[in-house]
Amino acid sequence: MSHLAERKEKVCLNCNAELYGRYCHKCGQENLEPKETIWHLVNHFFQDITHFDGKFFSTVKYLLTKPGFLSVEYVKGRRASYLNPIRMYVFTSAFFFLIFFSMSNADSIMKLNETPDKKEGISDWQKQKVNLEKQLDKARKDKDEDSVDVIEKLEITNEKISAAKRIYGDTSTRKFSEAEMALLIVRKNMDSLENVPAIVHKAMAKQDSAGADRNYGFIDSDKKKYASPEAYDSAEAKLSPGKRDGWLKRMIIRKLIAVNNEFKKDKRSFFEKTREKFFHSFPKILFISLPFFALILQLVYIRRKQFYYTSHGIFAIHLYCATFLLLLVIILFAKLYKVTHWAWLQPVVVVIEVGIWIYILVYLYKAMRKFYGQGRFKTILKYLIVNFLAFIIDIILLLIFVLISVISI
Repeated sequence: MSHLAERKEKVCLNCNAELYGRYCHKCGQENLEPKETIWHLVNHFFQDITHFDGKFFSTVKYLLTKPGFLSVEYVKGRRASYLNPIRMYVFTSAFFFLIFFSMSNADSIMKLNETPDKKEGISDWQKQKVNLEKQLDKARKDKDEDSVDVIEKLEITNEKISAAKRIYGDTSTRKFSEAEMALLIVRKNMDSLENVPAIVHKAMAKQDSAGADRNYGFIDSDKKKYASPEAYDSAEAKLSPGKRDGWLKRMIIRKLIAVNNEFKKDKRSFFEKTREKFFHSFPKILFISLPFFALILQLVYIRRKQFYYTSHGIFAIHLYCATFLLLLVIILFAKLYKVTHWAWLQPVVVVIEVGIWIYILVYLYKAMRKFYGQGRFKTILKYLIVNFLAFIIDIILLLIFVLISVISI
């Protein structure tokens, strides 16, 4: 209750209804003097914050420890003691993705077409040298034109061996990636950089030109002849209506031609931009999947007439909120170990992560059992059906958002 004085007038300032007490029976507004001091505003602010915190933490306690309990309470009409499900979802999802995106990135979560660099040492290059010398002798005897390529590879191999031995000694067993080897050769040839062999430039340009000589299949072979979307449109206009591409295919091909022209010299950046856009689409995918999940529950429990679609929706919201909070614990513990590198913490984090993942799998079953009140066998059967259908829906949504990510570049 506010500390402001009650108005003497018995007419609501909000809806003009006649008052019979301190609160309006129509809109619920308290009949107080409208003038407030700074102290009243500050006091009201802290009351709202503490009231929200109290509801939030008590709601979280029941949400995580009693699967399905809050959904049962909501359907029965006991709602004043708990945070509203919609507010709960908005808060937990926003907080989860704020932490998730601040601690993760597309490269660490979605490593597409990434392979670790193969590391080699002096012993590996010496074996390569022996094989190349044999190939060179054979090529010279056969007067093969490929001997020039073999000579170039042999020179590069000798340069690697020379650089490694000069910096680390003849007996070094250290392994080097291609990038490390390139820097090693630069160090060796520091006195005359103009003599640095082509391997340096090749290694330095590796990341920028990766995949540049591959055919990623952006456009069908019969569409690659078009230099621009306008050229494609012009060619389509000359065809008879029956031979023209449909509007969807036409839209996709125009976009692919534009993408191919923009990224033809650096196709790697295309995949990186697509990956980044898709990575930041996760909140949208989960939000859109929620009503579909509720629909699956309605179909599975179609014979339970006492449950409306909104009831399944509330159940789904509570399930998603619990999942966000449990995954957040995994992320925070993983980040703690990554930052501290405490050896004793690693097995603790592994145990916690495994335990939470198991609990997430069990959580849905226990929530379904509590909320829908059916036996173990029926609940397990419907649990498997719900998970299977939800998996199909999620795959479809992922594919749709991948396509949207490509088109929106």
